[in-house]
Amino acid sequence: MGNQFFTLKSKNVTRLFLSCWGCFFLLLGMLSCPACGSRDQEVLATIGKRQITRKQLEERIKQYRTTFSHAAPQENSTPAKLERFFLDQMIEETLLEMEGRRRGLADRDDAPQEIIRKTMIALGQGISYPSRQEALTYYQKHKASYRVPQRYSITQILVADEHLAWELKEKIEKHQLTMAEAARKYSLGEESAGGGQVEPMELHDFLPEIAKVIPHLKPAQLSPVIHSPYGYHLVRLEQVLPAGVLPFSAAENKVKDELYARKLRKHFNQWLTEAKIRYQVVIQPPLLEAVNEK
Repeated sequence: MGNQFFTLKSKNVTRLFLSCWGCFFLLLGMLSCPACGSRDQEVLATIGKRQITRKQLEERIKQYRTTFSHAAPQENSTPAKLERFFLDQMIEETLLEMEGRRRGLADRDDAPQEIIRKTMIALGQGISYPSRQEALTYYQKHKASYRVPQRYSITQILVADEHLAWELKEKIEKHQLTMAEAARKYSLGEESAGGGQVEPMELHDFLPEIAKVIPHLKPAQLSPVIHSPYGYHLVRLEQVLPAGVLPFSAAENKVKDELYARKLRKHFNQWLTEAKIRYQVVIQPPLLEAVNEK
């Protein structure tokens, strides 16, 4: 079913920590070693004895454009800004790798990406996950940020066979089987373990085939069999949630994740500022300008 029926509530702090770097961590797959350029290449930046050359920067940008060829350009983005973004990114990667080696986190066969991953985890280990009280205090001050539009809460069953779907519908309507029992036993959906319950979502977040049916259902009403590219669905409308501010009980995990991400970013930025001094980062402005003009 993909992500069409799920809203992530991260409870895995390590996974959340890694996700907070967003595109930065995704782009680690394109990592090139800043120390590998030849000395006769123009040097755009030095990190201690390591160098980032014009050629390496151009290769990084080329890799990005190849990998994300269909990505829409960001608003107010210019070639100069993109090039500076990638140069800063390469500097950060180098600093993280050097820090990991300094801390003894690198095994002999570790690729730079793995050393960076270990360093990022190590940097986040001292950051505490927000308490309920921290989250509640923040929520009370920023309630407007947790306003949501009208949403629908449903239970669903997904099967591969149309005949089975109609058979289950008949048994549920005759009270020979509950919706939850049928979902746990027969449903192919990822929500089956929870009895088929799906997190409340806006209408447009559902599959189009299901979104067409939901507004015509009354609470507790079971839909006809719905066919989609994924199979055959039975949907029961549980509740229509009006637009308004999410109660804290529903927003708590989201608030905690947001606060934790802020703590991580703040801590990382502080470390980055200190690391640039410790590892003697120097950017060569004239050469960078030459790259920007290309």
